[in-house]
Amino acid sequence: MKTPKKARLSTQVVQAIINDIDSGIYQPGDKLPTEHQLIEKFAVSRTVIREVIANLRASNLIETRQGKGAFVAQKPALSEFLLTHSGGSDADELGYILDLRIAIEAETALMAAKNRTAEDIIAIKNTISEMETLIQQQQVTRQADRNFHYAVAMASKNPHFVRLLKYIDSRLMTQKTITPVQYKIQALKEHEQICHAIELADPDAARAAMRLHLTSTRERLIARLKR
Repeated sequence: MKTPKKARLSTQVVQAIINDIDSGIYQPGDKLPTEHQLIEKFAVSRTVIREVIANLRASNLIETRQGKGAFVAQKPALSEFLLTHSGGSDADELGYILDLRIAIEAETALMAAKNRTAEDIIAIKNTISEMETLIQQQQVTRQADRNFHYAVAMASKNPHFVRLLKYIDSRLMTQKTITPVQYKIQALKEHEQICHAIELADPDAARAAMRLHLTSTRERLIARLKR
């Protein structure tokens, strides 16, 4: 139960800093307080503050400079779409983000089935082969999994799908859980089904396969977070 508590603390601190940036307390280019100062200000651990900095950096709100600290980005993304914590539990928050991803990626797969080229199919299949090899070698498959979804998004021919998916992924990167091999194998099979539907240029089947895949992923992730 320690990890969910830590995540709640980090999201609270992230939101507090975002509010300070939004209100003008921290201007573009301003240096944020040091790690030690943030620890004292928010009464949290060094681990929490490091998670906060990683989260803000992934959201392109700050830039870190080696040996100098963290600075507010020159063009912070606050005027653009930004996912901030809703105030619910960690499981609720994860569910909200995953629901958003399901809605977006289901339509991305549909568009991929309509617009894909032969080169896109090769790229998608390459990510499947990469993930299969990593499973056989008992290696981490997280990036190969992401690469599959990025390849599908690229096949949609809508660059905003790609950028939005990468942004959502940046919000999910704090969920550092170990994936059991049986889940990896199941995900691989689901990737193959999605790829098959896209290759057949069957938009409805591609959308349904992606929705099924991400719904299963959602259930697995939330179940593990609640343990």
